[in-house]
Amino acid sequence: MRGSRTRSRSVEDRLKDIQHEILVAVASGEPLSDVMTLLCRRAEEVAPNAICSIIRVDCEGRLRPLAAPSLPAWYSKGIDGLPIGPMTGSCGTAAYSGEPVEVVNIGTDPRWARYKEPARILGLSACWSNPIKSHDGRVIGTFAFYFRRPRPASRLEKRIVDRCAHLCAIAIEHWDARARIGRLAYTDAMTGLGNHALLAEEFPKIVDRAKALGKEVAVFYVDLNGFRAVNAAQGHKIGDRLLRAVAARIRGACATADLIARLGADEFLIAKTETHGGSEFEAMASALSVALAERYDIDHGMELKIGASVGVARFPHDGADLEALMGQADTALRQVKGSGRPGYAFYTAKLDAERRARQAFERDVSVAAFAGQLSLVFQPQADARTGVIKGFEALLRWNHPVHGYVPPNQFIPAAEACGAIEGIGAFVLRQALALAAGWPRHLRVAVNVSPAQIVHADFAELVESVLGETGVEASRLEIEVTESLFIYDADTALETLNRLKALGVSVAMDDFGTGYSSLSTLRSFPFDRIKIDRSFIGDMVSNKDAAAIVNSIMTLGKAIGRRVIAEGVETAEQLELLRKQGCNEVQGYLIGKPLPIERYAVVMGKPKPRPTRAVRKSKPARSAIA
Repeated sequence: MRGSRTRSRSVEDRLKDIQHEILVAVASGEPLSDVMTLLCRRAEEVAPNAICSIIRVDCEGRLRPLAAPSLPAWYSKGIDGLPIGPMTGSCGTAAYSGEPVEVVNIGTDPRWARYKEPARILGLSACWSNPIKSHDGRVIGTFAFYFRRPRPASRLEKRIVDRCAHLCAIAIEHWDARARIGRLAYTDAMTGLGNHALLAEEFPKIVDRAKALGKEVAVFYVDLNGFRAVNAAQGHKIGDRLLRAVAARIRGACATADLIARLGADEFLIAKTETHGGSEFEAMASALSVALAERYDIDHGMELKIGASVGVARFPHDGADLEALMGQADTALRQVKGSGRPGYAFYTAKLDAERRARQAFERDVSVAAFAGQLSLVFQPQADARTGVIKGFEALLRWNHPVHGYVPPNQFIPAAEACGAIEGIGAFVLRQALALAAGWPRHLRVAVNVSPAQIVHADFAELVESVLGETGVEASRLEIEVTESLFIYDADTALETLNRLKALGVSVAMDDFGTGYSSLSTLRSFPFDRIKIDRSFIGDMVSNKDAAAIVNSIMTLGKAIGRRVIAEGVETAEQLELLRKQGCNEVQGYLIGKPLPIERYAVVMGKPKPRPTRAVRKSKPARSAIA
């Protein structure tokens, strides 16, 4: 009896080792077939009298072998494509019924009548098959043990199969989610059109083909007029339907286009190669403008009307690459918007004045920090379960002397383009740490950093210097980077990030799931925290794919020991779903808006400032976290 307990503990320890090894392989991005083969071999080591097989069930209900390293390839090939059913051997029957199937004698069991000959040739006499089920109860595969002699599976063997089937479910769902992430990386989830990533990858190929054929390529930059007002007045649900209707009309008007992509909330880009003369570009621009201006029947008779401005630039006359052509098309677009009427315009040399205005804007950006026009606001990051504030993310604001408030998504690209980003980045770091020095020591401060800053040779030295100047502990500073950093300059990025880690600074991967290879980026560097991009959070309540992706990122974070923070949390529904999925921290308007840090005085343990006698009649501003 004592020896039995010892063996049981030994098997349990080995199963835990297998679980750890498989989860690490999954998190490391190893191919699914390799992970399943590894699992089979490890299971056979624990159960030496068993022969292991793992099979997937595809969307059509057919068996697709994943791994069976101890069986010949021809056996798996014979199974491939078989429909699941009540008389399809052990695995087909288990997949069909959703229950474990035990066949103690393959030669006499009627469920094996049509399949027993290949098993006989290999000396397979019995089989225990367990269904592999997804988190929502769907059968997505089977895990089976074959035996060389007719017999039932032992209690221990059934336990091993059950544990391994659970690991299979984790691995298969992870890879399914990874495939969806791959698709979403190139697809706009709302409209089904391409996105920035698809545009960046495909447009150079379009230009190369046109160049070889001596053809022109037109870039149509589309901006919807009045969409934001509709969205604000009617709500996001109606706004989303309107966007999908717009996308359908763009597809119809631009059926011969090479590429259609959604660039932002209400911006689209179409690329079209010349086929029978330049006049077709004007015809498409006209058709696009007319189609988008017609009324939209959105919801049970609700009619909406918006317009569209279209700017057009042509390769090679107006530019040689996507950036140049988009810039020229945007200049033409601005001309249409300035006219106050929907329509289209082609870029011409007369529009150089707008280009000079952009250059003036970049000059303004370059002196903004020195002119005292930049300031910081802070958005809280809270424990998802308790709501306790754990820290703040520093966000940059620019008050232009002429244009007023300028959004970061407008001036940061301009700062990167003109080389001012390093000075602005140093300003943000110094200001954020100087303010954090007066906070309670348990609160951290997160600072977004541009790839152009990180790859600069002195960035780690700058961080060390500013930490020394301000007296803030390194452990309270978190640097947020996106994986575009590794595309920018991977070697220098890794060197700099490792130096930051050596200082005790934590590093977070921002916008996780939106890049080209987020999982491989996680393998490149031991990030302390993963921030799920707001695009997935915004869709997760109504979009099953987005919810599954968020869940897979949570599972991945747990498997590799990384904390996960979700940004863009705006509703109680989103927060509750994130709590159920095990999210560690949350950030977004539901928790608190980006505000000057003094507006969060209560979090700092300080009393709210009282209004002076001169303003006592006015109603004081309400705390965002009251």
